[in-house]
Amino acid sequence: MMTCRLGYARAFEALGIPYLLCDWREIPETVARLPRSFAMVFGADVPEMSVTVRRALATIPNTVWVNPWFEGERAFFAGHGLPVNIWAWPDAHRRAVLELQPRFVFTATVPSGLVFFAGWERAGVPVRSLPLACDMSLYQGEGPTDPAFDGVRLAFVGGYWESKGRALDRYLRPFEDQLTIYGYNRWPYAGYRGRLEREREPMLYRQALVCPVVNEPTVALLKGQINERVFKVLGCNGVPVVDAVPAYRELFAEDELLIPRDEVEFGEQVRWLLDDPVERAERARRGRSAVLARHTYVHRAQAVLAGLGVDLPEISAQT
Repeated sequence: MMTCRLGYARAFEALGIPYLLCDWREIPETVARLPRSFAMVFGADVPEMSVTVRRALATIPNTVWVNPWFEGERAFFAGHGLPVNIWAWPDAHRRAVLELQPRFVFTATVPSGLVFFAGWERAGVPVRSLPLACDMSLYQGEGPTDPAFDGVRLAFVGGYWESKGRALDRYLRPFEDQLTIYGYNRWPYAGYRGRLEREREPMLYRQALVCPVVNEPTVALLKGQINERVFKVLGCNGVPVVDAVPAYRELFAEDELLIPRDEVEFGEQVRWLLDDPVERAERARRGRSAVLARHTYVHRAQAVLAGLGVDLPEISAQT
């Protein structure tokens, strides 16, 4: 979440709009000081906010990142082994979000997954798909190299936990002896090397031959928020091989990203790209062009401004 928030913040800054990461307790004072501001709010935080804070936010254009809301949701989540108390917000939580009077609410889910957010539309609030993206201020196609990454064949940066671990093991365990892994928690893999400084991450993506990309299992189920890794790897001129999530095709064309049918085809694609430097270079080129054309946080920030009805040339000292 912090990577995403900073991606948006830096994108607005690139558009000439100063940003402020604000503790919700400071919102009334901040809005009074910056009456021409607008806000992006993380919906899970809203129930903690006081009535005074919610009323202050309602006075400025705002948008809220929300959870799904659809008919039969509780049975759906329970039936798929997902914690209902996390995925299905209670009515009081949703009413609190609506008190902000958002111009629209959004999710990182791809467009076909917006059926899981129909409740917000029924409540009178438009829903927008704003997938995650690449922060081009950090994840760039050219830059220094790191001798520590020389000879890396397969590289993965990310966390390992029980639900995601089931998917990671299906795709990555067959390649354990070739994997170089960094993450904030320990992996049960031989190639785990600990944490990686953010400024070194782009070097790893550029230098590795191939960078596997594997999502939380709920992404395929809900057509949900495809993680940032695919955008970051491509932004760095790296070569991703992704998991079997059809929703990728809503973001990338066939000549921009290969999508396997299952973990078997995933393995075939990994071995093919490891052995074919010409194809690696072409896949990196096409994928990076797609990211630069459609999938940077500047693109997402521009979509936020359009949804809020904010005219960029007229903005001055916004947050």
